This record gives sequence, structure tokens and C-alpha cells, in this order.
Amino acid sequence: MSYFGNQLLQEKFKLPRFSSCSQAALFWFDFGFAVFPIIPGTKRPAVAWDHWFKKLSRLEIERYWRQHPDHEVGFVVGPELVVFDADTPEAEAALCAIEKKHRVVSVFKVKTTRGCHHYYRLAPGTYVRSDSHGSAQFPHRIDVKADRGQIVLPPSTGKKLATLDAWKASVLTVVDQAVIDSVFEHNGREAPRPAEVGEADDSPKSPVQIEKIEALLAFIDPSCGHDDWVRVLMAIFHETQGSDAGFVLANEWSSHGSTYKGRNEIETKWRSFRLDIANPVTIGTLIKMAREAGADTDAIMHDCEKFKKVPFTVVEVVVAAPAKARSTGTPFDKFSLLGHTEELEKQRVEQVAILGNVVVQGQASVIYARPNTGKTLLILHLITEAIKGARLDPSKLYYLNMDDNSAGLADKNRIADEYCFHMLADGHRGFEREAFRHAMNEMIENDTARGVVVVLDTLTKFVDTMSKDRASEFAGLVRRFVLKGGTVIALAHTNKKTAPDGKPIYAGTTDIIDNFDCAYTLAAVDQQSEAACKVVVFENIKRRGNVALSASYSYAVERKITYAALLMSVEVVSAEQLLPIQQAAELRGDEAVIAAVTACINEGINTKMKLADAAADRAKVSKRVALAVIEKYSGDDPAVHRWTFEVRARGAKVFVLLEAPMPGLAAA
Repeated sequence: MSYFGNQLLQEKFKLPRFSSCSQAALFWFDFGFAVFPIIPGTKRPAVAWDHWFKKLSRLEIERYWRQHPDHEVGFVVGPELVVFDADTPEAEAALCAIEKKHRVVSVFKVKTTRGCHHYYRLAPGTYVRSDSHGSAQFPHRIDVKADRGQIVLPPSTGKKLATLDAWKASVLTVVDQAVIDSVFEHNGREAPRPAEVGEADDSPKSPVQIEKIEALLAFIDPSCGHDDWVRVLMAIFHETQGSDAGFVLANEWSSHGSTYKGRNEIETKWRSFRLDIANPVTIGTLIKMAREAGADTDAIMHDCEKFKKVPFTVVEVVVAAPAKARSTGTPFDKFSLLGHTEELEKQRVEQVAILGNVVVQGQASVIYARPNTGKTLLILHLITEAIKGARLDPSKLYYLNMDDNSAGLADKNRIADEYCFHMLADGHRGFEREAFRHAMNEMIENDTARGVVVVLDTLTKFVDTMSKDRASEFAGLVRRFVLKGGTVIALAHTNKKTAPDGKPIYAGTTDIIDNFDCAYTLAAVDQQSEAACKVVVFENIKRRGNVALSASYSYAVERKITYAALLMSVEVVSAEQLLPIQQAAELRGDEAVIAAVTACINEGINTKMKLADAAADRAKVSKRVALAVIEKYSGDDPAVHRWTFEVRARGAKVFVLLEAPMPGLAAA
């Protein structure tokens, strides 16, 4: 059990206070929750679930939040739990009434921005499913989060502990089927029961007429809540046999909802459905929902059947040109895209990763790094790997090398020759900076940008990044190119000074980052001087699309090595390989403060604030830095931590040294 668990028992379930999201993530993990990181201020996971949960551990949590201390905490509801989510005063009152009726009291409650969460454990044999509602349309209803539902935990934005009288999820108050049924009955839902197991029907089916589905959908609000929305899409998918016409109908209906995020979201959900399932959602669901909304479903289902089959002849279809939009007499008319969707579809490119998991096709990406970090080397490595993996068409890749000497250009052009991509250089074959702008504008105007990838090495050779006006104008040119289906990858510099946390700071105004899709910093991990390789980490600072939050690589640092051999030395560094390297680097950086804290504790200076003051003075660092080191190395694991604390009289936290010092660090 973690020290937090012990503390809760000793203080009779006194509410814990979290000093960081990392501390909270460890607490909830020990509590029994499958925690995962959340992008700050959102409900979006910062990681892919499957990959994250395969390696979930205290060590992995510490490693992740050390790199992303601002990320918040969520968890995936397990099959043995249920969370009732009341988003309005009416829903809270209804939940309290149901709890009172069944004489159950939640020992774990969270106050949310709009209401509350009440946590319970399910009695054996109890069945429940997630059920959500739009609070604006149904303010009295209670949302239900069940198996694989996602919950944001305190101290994340808008979440505050109200009650916690349990030290493990396994001792939460138990609710049975009667409580679950009461909640669903209150919500106007049928009591949840497991579906009867049947066999998938492989026989051919005749899709239901689109007119019937469309008529039913006219009565169903697309802002009906996420779970109902998914069920409607599943019903459309099943009844239209997953046809294109069914997808168009699903997208059109969804587009009128208040939470519609665009065609791509609908397409992703549509592709996740399958026809070969035993118990599909059918048109019966649409009929029920439409009837509850006041539709005469009998008339709808029969009106579409009054037509009779007649003989037909196949004739050649002549597609008429789209009718011109009626002019409204404004200057915007000549710029309208009405009727030009087919042209836009021709320019569209799928946003798939082309360079590792760092660069996505059809976006503008910028990578900031200090000189000699290896940004050119790594981009060339990612390019060659993408070409070998057939993710990149080399005939459409243009590497604009504007920051090299004659030997370096010859080495890199030899690689370009081998992999058949284009390399352009300042002063060679008439190329110069202005030629870049002319070529970009020409591809934009002639609609030939689709699939073209342009690498700018380095960005300052093309634009003065310190000038807000010039950077903004340049970013506008890149944006127009990307909108026509092109991809831009810019390599840029960082400031000489780093941020207080040691991370690199990008050089120039914010206009490039503001107008590009993705931005990364690339920095070397501090290592011993005799290390045979350099380890570098891409860290995302702006993200749009499915790109990695971080990626790590290593390459040789031997002298007198050829560039081709240097390129071949580049290797991916996994998270498991990176962690001990980062820990060793952090230890070297923290060593002076650790020694100061250790000496202070030995001298009897052992309460938190006094310890931070004294250690900061001895190590010649700020009090904030000293406090961060004290918290970082507090815990019960001697392999990771240096000290722990004991709660003594009047709740005072007194720090004591652990028996075994961390390996590799000399005793103070």
C-alpha cells in the first residue's frame, strides 16, 4: 500500500490533498483505478488506451507525469463499478431520492463544475450499461458511467473531492439491480438486461428504404446524448447494410447536433461498426425514439410501402452541372465554395503519419532544436524509413537544404540519390529563396500541391521569424499550400536560454506555432560525457491530429564517422529504455539539492517548509526548486525515493531518510 493509503487509515479517511497530478495519479492507481493521463482542461485522453494499459504501473505513471506534469488524471470504469453523474440540481435531487429510497449512501463523492459524481460497486450478477443524456434537453436525468466508461478524477479541472470514506475501490458501497433499474426508470429507459446470445445471420438482407429512416430521424434530436447518438448510427448502419447512402444520411442527421465535430468523426465511428454481430441495433430503436418524440410511426412505416414495382429500363444518365447559387449581391459571392465540393475532395489527402509518429501528411509541422542536436539527421532518417515503408512517394518529396556546407550537401545529396527524392540547395541550378515562394504560389494556383512534401532546412533561411508581420505572411503562404493537399516540415532554432524547467524555448514570434498544425521541440537528454551515443527526445508543444506526444531516438557520436554510417546508427529509443537514462540525468541535476536535503534531515530540520528553506539556501537554488526535489524523491520505494514522511502530532509531516540510498548516488 502507498503512503497515502496508510495516511488515510491513520487519519480516519481525512480527504487527501494533492500537490500534483502525478501524486494524484499514483493515489488513484493504488486506490484500484485504471488511471490514464488527460490533456489539461479537456476530457480527451493524452495516450492510446490499449498501449497505455498494457504497461500501466507505478513506475510508468511516475515516468509519464515526470515528463508531462501538467496532464490531468482520468480512469476507465471497470466491470465491477458504476458512477452516477448528475449535471443539474434536478438530477442531483433525483439521485438523492433514489439513494434514500434504497437506503444506500455513496462513500465516494466528487463535486463537479455542474453537479456531482457518486461512485458505487456492483453486487454480483448486477447488469448495467452506460447511458448519457443531454442535460439541456433532459435536465432531470442521471448519466450512468459503466464498464469502459471514462471519468475525470480530482484534482483535474472542475473536479473536487467531496467525500472519500474508503481506502480502496473494493470497499465502496454496493448497489444491486434494484438501484440500477430505478435510475433507468427515472431516466425513462427500459431496465438494462444482457442481450440474449444469438448467432449472426449471414444471409443476404434487403436494406430498409432510406425514406423510412429519414422520416424517423426527422423526429429524433441529434443532440440526444452520446449513447443514444451512437445507437442511432448503429441502427442506420445495420438497416442500410453499411452503404454509402446510409453514411450520408447519418452524417447529415448528425450535422444538426450541437456537438457535431465534422464528417471525419462520423466516418471514424461508421467504420468501427460491423454487420456480422449477433444482436444488432435495428430500426426498432429508431421507431421507439421517434414515437417517444411524438411521431406517428405507423404512418411513417406504411407510407413508404404504397409504391408498386414497375418495369424499368436502364438509360444513360447525363449529370447536369450544379445550379449556380442565387446571388445575394455581396462581394463574398465570387469567393463562395458552394458547388465546389468535388474539387475540394480531389485536393484532400488522408491525414496519416508519414515520418514516424511525428509528422502527418497534409499538415504544416515545425521542429525546434538547438544547433548540433541532430534535427537534420533525424528527419533524413525518418524520410528514408518512410520511403522504405512505402508511406512516402520520393518523387514528390523536396528537401530544401539551405543551411549546409559543400561537404555536407554532397553527403546528403548522395542519400537523396539513393532514395530518389529531390534535394535543392541555395545557389545550385539557379535555386534561391524567392524561387521557393514562386514554386509554392504556382502549386497553389495550379492545384498541383496535393501529395507534395516540402522540407525547409532551416526556417530562418526562408523567413525572419523575429518579425511578426513577415512570419505571419509566411505562415499564410504555408497554410494555403496545406489547404491544397501539400505537407510542409520546417526545421527551426531554439533560444540560447532554456525555460526554468530546463526545456528548450522556440526562437521567434508565436506566429509560426499559432498558424502551423503541429510543433515539437527536440532536445538531447543529459548523459555522461563518455557515452557512445546521444539520446534526443521530440516533445510535442502543439498538436493537431493523431501525432505522438513524444518520441525518442539515439545516434552515434563517434568522431571520424561517415554521414552514411551516422544515418545508419539512428535507432528508436523505447519509453522503457529512456526512463533510466532520464532518471540518471535528473539525479545528476538534482544531486546538490538531494545532498542538502539529506544533510538537513540528519540535522533535525525535517518539516516541509523549513526543510525547503534550508535546502534552498545550502544548494543555492530557489525555494520552488528545492520543494520540487523534496516532493520528487518522497515515497516508500528506496529504488526511486530518498526519504518519506510521517504524520505526527497535530498533523505535522516530519521527513525521515529511507534506509537505503538510491543506487548511483553517494551518501551525503
